[in-house]
Amino acid sequence: MPTETIISICIAAAAVIISLMSFRRNETHDTEADATERATMNANILYIRNAIDDIKLEYRAIKKDIDALKTQVVRIEQSVQSAHQRLDDMKGK
Repeated sequence: MPTETIISICIAAAAVIISLMSFRRNETHDTEADATERATMNANILYIRNAIDDIKLEYRAIKKDIDALKTQVVRIEQSVQSAHQRLDDMKGK
C-alpha cells in the first residue's frame, strides 16, 4: 500500500474519532443545559405557587373583614332606623 493511502486512512480515522468525541461532548453539554433549564423552571413554578398561596390567604382575610363590615353596617342601619323612630315619636308628642 502506498504511503499516501495509509496517511489518508489514518486522517479519516482520526476525523471520525474526533467527530464522535465532539458529538459525545455536545450531547453531555446539552443534557446539562436541559437540566439547568428544568431546574430554573421548577424554581419559578414553586415561586408562583407560593405567591398564589399568599394571595389566597390574603383573599380569605379580606373576605372575613368584609363580612365583619357587613355585620357592622347592618347594626348601624338598625340603630339609625331606631333613632329615626324615636325622633318621629318625639315630634309627634
